[in-house]
Amino acid sequence: MHELTDPAPKLEPFFIEYSSIYLHGDILPKDADVPPEVLCLHGGGAEGRSSFLLLRHVLLQKYLISSCAFDFLGYGGTSGASGLVEQYQQEHLNQTTDIVDACFDSQPFSIVASDISAGVALQLAESFPVRQLVLLNPPNDQDVTGDTPCQSVAMPIEAAQTLAYMNSHPAVLLKIAQLVKDTLHGNSRYVRCNYP
Repeated sequence: MHELTDPAPKLEPFFIEYSSIYLHGDILPKDADVPPEVLCLHGGGAEGRSSFLLLRHVLLQKYLISSCAFDFLGYGGTSGASGLVEQYQQEHLNQTTDIVDACFDSQPFSIVASDISAGVALQLAESFPVRQLVLLNPPNDQDVTGDTPCQSVAMPIEAAQTLAYMNSHPAVLLKIAQLVKDTLHGNSRYVRCNYP
């Protein structure tokens, strides 16, 4: 695995009020006062924003790509109930919209979304200046057609374990970091990748 020799950059935590609860998140910046380039959306199960930390550090230290991540209600540092399965996508979209409004200053950004958050990412791309989507293990029934260029990464594990799998396989982690970098600088349309 590529050695990360620079000192670890400091996460800048933030708290955004949402329905009388605070969404906990952080930005891993490359420059002060510049909006991040990538928004990371965790999936379900035991995942949370901390599951993206290794990928985010690789993106910053190897490619100088800044990022933002937060915990949905009921995950990680954010308290509250995650809601009924039927309502999660709309609730997650509402929460993410508040984060984008607060952190991205109307600037274009890319999204890396894990499993169930693929639908949220696709909906965000309809309303915000999203450059590219990288969807990690999106549901099979997820319609990934649209105007925003999209990379879909399939992994041989169940959806709720997507980020744990990525974090425990350095070659996959580095390939995904490269894919994120390439999508930021490329102009590809829909591409599906399989990582064993």
